[in-house]
Amino acid sequence: MTDRDSLTCYRKDDRGILWLWNYVEKIRVKTGYKISTLLHYEQSPFQEISIVETKGFGRMLVLDGTPQVSTKDGFIYNEMISHIPIVTHPDPKKVAMIGGGDCGPAREAMKYAGLEQIDVVEIDQRVTEVCRLWLTPASYYEHDQRVRMVHRDGLEWVQAHKGSYDILIIDRPDPYGPAKKLYKPEFYQHVYDCLTDDGVVVIQSGSPFYNTSTLKGTVNNLRALFPIVRTYLAAIPLFPSGIWSFTLASKKWDPVQADLSRLQHTDTQYLDPEVFRSAFVLPKYVRTIVDEGATEGR
Repeated sequence: MTDRDSLTCYRKDDRGILWLWNYVEKIRVKTGYKISTLLHYEQSPFQEISIVETKGFGRMLVLDGTPQVSTKDGFIYNEMISHIPIVTHPDPKKVAMIGGGDCGPAREAMKYAGLEQIDVVEIDQRVTEVCRLWLTPASYYEHDQRVRMVHRDGLEWVQAHKGSYDILIIDRPDPYGPAKKLYKPEFYQHVYDCLTDDGVVVIQSGSPFYNTSTLKGTVNNLRALFPIVRTYLAAIPLFPSGIWSFTLASKKWDPVQADLSRLQHTDTQYLDPEVFRSAFVLPKYVRTIVDEGATEGR
């Protein structure tokens, strides 16, 4: 038993079929993903990396036993974490992503011709290399000279780039091990300092159903620094409970007042102007969590 909220393992059933089992302790739910093929498995200097072909979700990236993204529903997460902050800012030039080594959010950002620089900061080079082999061929983004891969610790990187970026996209992992520092108040201060005077940041803030403390803490820390903080939701079948939150913070621009004519949704599969607007309409129980976080942040 570790300090993680979810424990995952690969096991064969009595018919010899391989399953990936994810047990989420807080809600006492075990989710099984039927595996067709274990395509790749290794222990990098930072984490356990696997690529699996599944019956229900297609090809999947799994880190430390936890499903991260799949080819069947990955477009939802990638579209919602990237388009919304980019459209919120009226004229962004430089965007950086901490995490997202599979380059899914970067592919979405590439749709915006006005962006001049798209930096992907991934601590584990092996994640990038494995995803290039099995998930996102380099040909998807190497032709776009705006995209730059940086293999460095996210906290160290953000400290070294004060006032540099219009948009920050924080695709941080769960708060375990080295990733814990990406949830501490000082990290949020470094994020604020990394942004330009009218910069925007979006941070994945967990499930509002079983990651309540993560969502509340994210709102709390961001409201201590930013005048505009808004949480929005997406339905992501891959994740236990199926609902996921993102929290956007801005020094000037409010996403509910964004110019949606800029939204590049011609070839999106989840996001369009209506979904953009409705994502910020929160169910009552989520509003309660967010309001509690805001109150604690005062």
